Amino acid sequence: MRVNVARYVPLTSEQFAQLMRSEEEEVHQAVAGHPHLSAEMVARLLDIDDPLVRIAAAQSRHVDAETRDRLYALVEAERADGSIEAEVALSWNFAEPDWLREAPLTERMTYLDCQYTTFRRVLASCHDLPEEAWRRLDNDPELVVRRAAARRPDTPPEVLEGLVRAHGDVFHIRPLLVDHPNFPRHMLRTFVDEPSPTCAGPPATRRRC
Repeated sequence: MRVNVARYVPLTSEQFAQLMRSEEEEVHQAVAGHPHLSAEMVARLLDIDDPLVRIAAAQSRHVDAETRDRLYALVEAERADGSIEAEVALSWNFAEPDWLREAPLTERMTYLDCQYTTFRRVLASCHDLPEEAWRRLDNDPELVVRRAAARRPDTPPEVLEGLVRAHGDVFHIRPLLVDHPNFPRHMLRTFVDEPSPTCAGPPATRRRC
């Protein structure tokens, strides 16, 4: 119950302090992932030696670029030393900086070159970016960012077809890319000739089409 409260319920300063006195790591992690922490609350998280807390704090709107880099570097170093917790924090942490979607466009655009994939993925989920931003997101080195960008209302047909042909579709994310209004449905028959029964592309990236 405390974990759920720490993650979702608006916290007063007293409630935050009480939760932070807990010795349970799961409570600290839940607090760190709370989307409405104040700058003072986030500041109290910065020195907690827990990879999940560090990444959550690094994604806060209240940390500057230098602090964000420091927190990520600490977790990267732990992963290099074989820490499973650090690997989970960097690769399997489903928290993301949702606040970025509500930020002014000029602020959001500063994250277009962010080295941390999660910020570019959130940026790609916005629908009001300029054309140059979409061109860059459509060519992002990370597939998850390209997939997110492809879900905007006016995605070019060739972008949708190229993604599905190279990497397939992902059944657990709806609507499917092939269900996008701009997907060139007349091209679906050509997928019958693909050499793979699932999709084209290297085996490590294949998903069922």
